[in-house]
Amino acid sequence: MDNRTFIDKIAERTGRSREEISDLTESLGVIVAEAIKDGDIVAIPSVGTFEPKLRAERITIHPSSGKKMLIPPKLTINFKPSSLLKQKIR
Repeated sequence: MDNRTFIDKIAERTGRSREEISDLTESLGVIVAEAIKDGDIVAIPSVGTFEPKLRAERITIHPSSGKKMLIPPKLTINFKPSSLLKQKIR
């Protein structure tokens, strides 16, 4: 499902305008990103939990040149679906 279809479906279900829903989804994304950047866990009821994870630095080998490279640590996001979401999918 693309973003436009997602916004249309939410607008249809809630009776709100597309612009309101578009602003809401954009704000949700910004808030979740800021919270993850600050190291907070974000739980969205009936959907799941977004949790920041710090990947440690590691050494890897470039496949074509065979040179060893150091990959710096980076922050990634781990998503755990809620049990309610898992039940709805099954």
